Amino acid sequence: MAKKLDKVGLYSSNTAELVFEDCRVPPANILGQVNADFFHLMWELQGERIISSAAGDRAMELVLKYVNERSVFGKPLAKLQALRHRLADMATELEAVRQLPYTTAWRNQQGEQVLKEVSMCRLFAAQVTFRIADEALQMHGGAGYMDEYLVSGIWRDCRRLRIAAGTDEIMSGIIAKQLGL
Repeated sequence: MAKKLDKVGLYSSNTAELVFEDCRVPPANILGQVNADFFHLMWELQGERIISSAAGDRAMELVLKYVNERSVFGKPLAKLQALRHRLADMATELEAVRQLPYTTAWRNQQGEQVLKEVSMCRLFAAQVTFRIADEALQMHGGAGYMDEYLVSGIWRDCRRLRIAAGTDEIMSGIIAKQLGL
């Protein structure tokens, strides 16, 4: 390991540089095809993209609990119509985020080519998940910005979803290419 890298979030998972100098690998220990590492990495990213699509539930759970427990002007936040509408929109988007990966994974298991759909899963889910985490933090008010509330860590860690396994822009590029653009 060359050095450990510091990150904005996802503290439970170390990120570090790896350096291999003058490293010889006996032919019997080679995994995959020599000089095809980029192909192998890209193939494995498909699974990661589908898996990373299934996120956001925890932020929703936390905000629902908070708005039911926190009162303003003598009534729970959950009774405020504006928040109720925002929560309904969040729940709807979250359900859509849940369903798209299931359908895509099923189609992949049937042997279909789902590169476009996997990229759509990752793009849509990462954006929606971050939006839900951002709304959840906002609904917590100033308390949501404090590290003592779990929602702040979820918000911080959800941002990584729009970068890991290919940025939003890379996903959009793959989708556009698959559309023939």
